[in-house]
Amino acid sequence: MKKFIINIIVFAAIIGFFAALFDYAITTGLRNRTDYQQEVWNDLMNPDVNPDVVVLGNCVALDDVNPAIIDSALGVDSYVFAMSNLTFPYHNFMWEMYRKYRSTLPKLVILCLDYSDMNYRDAKTNQENEQFLSLMYDKDARDFLLQYGGYSFLDAYMPCYRYFGHTKRIKYGLMNFIGVKGYAGVRNRYKGYQALDVPYSFPKDWYDGAFEQPIEDGVVAMLDTFLYDCKKMGIEVLVTLPPIAYELSDMIVNKEDVYHLYEAISEKYGYPCLNYCAPHWMSMDTNYFETPNHLNGYIADQYTADLARYIKDSIL
Repeated sequence: MKKFIINIIVFAAIIGFFAALFDYAITTGLRNRTDYQQEVWNDLMNPDVNPDVVVLGNCVALDDVNPAIIDSALGVDSYVFAMSNLTFPYHNFMWEMYRKYRSTLPKLVILCLDYSDMNYRDAKTNQENEQFLSLMYDKDARDFLLQYGGYSFLDAYMPCYRYFGHTKRIKYGLMNFIGVKGYAGVRNRYKGYQALDVPYSFPKDWYDGAFEQPIEDGVVAMLDTFLYDCKKMGIEVLVTLPPIAYELSDMIVNKEDVYHLYEAISEKYGYPCLNYCAPHWMSMDTNYFETPNHLNGYIADQYTADLARYIKDSIL
């Protein structure tokens, strides 16, 4: 019996060893890829990428704020660190990760907020959850994802467990790890920005009539702390609410409560808050949008230029 138990332990140890090697190979291969969101994470954790202006937010930041215009208008170096379909706790997470890997701070943070930002959201079930698979080796990322992202102890500590069901990422990671050509990826964003230029559509399955957007006290407190810390560190902040199509705006029952909240917290710390939602002209024509909360490339440039003018005149 004793020999049998020893054999089981040895067998389990061997399986665990090879699972750990497999996990390392997949994760390293993914971290070394350059594709879509991974390129942003790689730049976020690269201290050589050290912009003067940091743009934070969800898809309203990555699709609406063009760093080329910010750089040209202000003579600075800017970068958009943003994740689609996620809320302020994740913007704050990217900010904490940004600071972790750098000894210097930016001059300015442009914080793009929308109507959906003041609540928690599960990263594991997010449609772009694969971006988090390669982050578990970083202790701070792992702790955040365990606390807020819906990930379990097994996801964090059992080799390969989090990759179950992610066949493509396993393939891409392994192929890139062993150096197979064609699996390194291609950069498809410009400093985190991705222009959209397709005709407007309003996916009817997104919303079913009027709705009230949750506002969670813990997330409000997190935003308050973020602005407090920036003020304490001497970092300028521009809070902005990018345009959303009036069709969507009209459906949000408590939008004024959300907007007033952003304005009040910004004012508390002496930071400006620019609201481009309806009735602002950029929100009143659906031809300016790809979807109700994503500007097309042309109007994104107009929006960014307007931000740049304000920053030049009033902040930097």
